[in-house]
Amino acid sequence: MSFFSRLRGWFGQGSGAAEELPWREVLDQLPILQGLAAEEQARLCELAAQLLARKTLTLLGVELAPEERAALALQAALPILHLDLQWYRGFREIIVIPEPVTRRESVQDEFGLVSEVEEEHAGESWQQGPLVLAWSELCQDGGWDGYNLVIHELAHKMDMLGGDADGVPPMRPGMDMGAWRADFQAAFDSLCRQLERDEEPPIDPYAATHPAEFLAVACELFFTRPRQLAAAYPAVHRQLAALFGQDPLPRQPQEEDEDQAGRPHPAERHPPEIL
Repeated sequence: MSFFSRLRGWFGQGSGAAEELPWREVLDQLPILQGLAAEEQARLCELAAQLLARKTLTLLGVELAPEERAALALQAALPILHLDLQWYRGFREIIVIPEPVTRRESVQDEFGLVSEVEEEHAGESWQQGPLVLAWSELCQDGGWDGYNLVIHELAHKMDMLGGDADGVPPMRPGMDMGAWRADFQAAFDSLCRQLERDEEPPIDPYAATHPAEFLAVACELFFTRPRQLAAAYPAVHRQLAALFGQDPLPRQPQEEDEDQAGRPHPAERHPPEIL
């Protein structure tokens, strides 16, 4: 039985027939999915199909074409390419909405003063709850530009496997949690100090809002701009390579190292949804 024939059996109701999803075409179209070995491409498609079979994809005010479903599933499967779907346990539903949601929220500053602010939520992750993603942001992802909403939010889900989102997901066999904590804390503290000195930060300053957000932003960079992450925080890059069992850096084309314009600021795309 061929690989694409086997895909037909992995889809649940509501996900659409497997033969309607153009896996190979999407693999060729999304830059961050290129450069994978043939066996990795097959594995990625397999995981993406299993993901759609096991999670409920709820579309609220959004219709996704077959290639858009495939793009969402393949990017979601990329972090677990050398892991398995157990790393995405703890939630059953992926909800896609048209645009980010804006809400009024209470925010307390370092002096204890509470103020009301409006926060725009492009994505949300809750403990044991669904994943909520804004399609207006998702549809821009897939390039080597440092942004990827579904990877950002799934990093939170992996983080929550160990309890509260604190920037320390479960470790793979052979990894040292103490070394992880030390490397990430050093990078987080360095970023905070640079911002306090009004220096230009090497990564999105939103990563300094919370250790969990530092992890999520670092994961975005690891898969969509690894050269930037490795240059800024090589120890963090090494820890993520050990966790995910892969290193996207050799896949990133050299010409993609230049700054890219035309995307919204990451802090606007990823407000402090878990704080």
